[in-house]
Amino acid sequence: MKEITLKRKADFDSKVLQYKSVLESDYNLFIDEDTIIRDYDSGEIVIVYLKLTDDLSELRDSVVNLKYAKGRRTAGLKTQDKVFGFMQRLGVANDYCSTAVFAKSNPKEHSVVCNFGENLSKLYEKYVPEIYKQHQKIVFDKVKPQWVIKNSVFTSGIINKNNQLNYHFDRGNFKNVYSNMIAFKKNMSGGHLSIPEYEVGLEISDSSVTLFDGQKILHGVTPLKFLSDDSYRYTLVYYSLEQMWKCETPQQELARVKKLKTESAKKRLRHMRGEFTDEEKRQFKKVM
Repeated sequence: MKEITLKRKADFDSKVLQYKSVLESDYNLFIDEDTIIRDYDSGEIVIVYLKLTDDLSELRDSVVNLKYAKGRRTAGLKTQDKVFGFMQRLGVANDYCSTAVFAKSNPKEHSVVCNFGENLSKLYEKYVPEIYKQHQKIVFDKVKPQWVIKNSVFTSGIINKNNQLNYHFDRGNFKNVYSNMIAFKKNMSGGHLSIPEYEVGLEISDSSVTLFDGQKILHGVTPLKFLSDDSYRYTLVYYSLEQMWKCETPQQELARVKKLKTESAKKRLRHMRGEFTDEEKRQFKKVM
């Protein structure tokens, strides 16, 4: 395992690059082998890059054979992705904690993806033990076990299919812990992970794992170059959502949903009958 120390770029300003396209010329050091990167000033490990030699065919097949929803992220770039694990409460429309839809649509594949969280947790603990222990304590102290992926420190994750992402910071996870990412790549060039703060690029080869704090370190993906009709680049990112601390047990969440729906139905009935006060009318319009 190679180990290097890098100094942060002295005049680095994340606001200049955030949401901008990523170029391979943005870095002057390219990492394509197992490497631990330490920060020059603190001496702390900030990035771990590994190439796995394990048989990952089951995980790869589970990812490649799925259908992906199309959306937009990072300054409007079109993306294809699928969330796995558990979901936090999301506004009025989905004001309850739940298992990702992926678990219902593709239960076998979802199980394979979640089970790999245990493998990543072991690598996380091996290479960044202090951060891992901190991550473990935060999650186990604040999140009910029913919302934690079994035998891991993660609550959730996302699979990205052929996504070229502009420079961005991750959001919504617990602070000062690492996300863990594994990649699958076929007949593809480009798609490197650029870390401009350290002027370094990571190859992100097939079956590679990357550990780093995506909320603290600006990062983005270089252009993808498809070399054949069956080219692909998938990344599975495992993380722990901060708002999962609000989740009650699944039984309590179900009871909460039923109560909210009953209250909502009663409000709609009162509104139809013209029984709302002026203040209730204003509040009702806000959620419609």
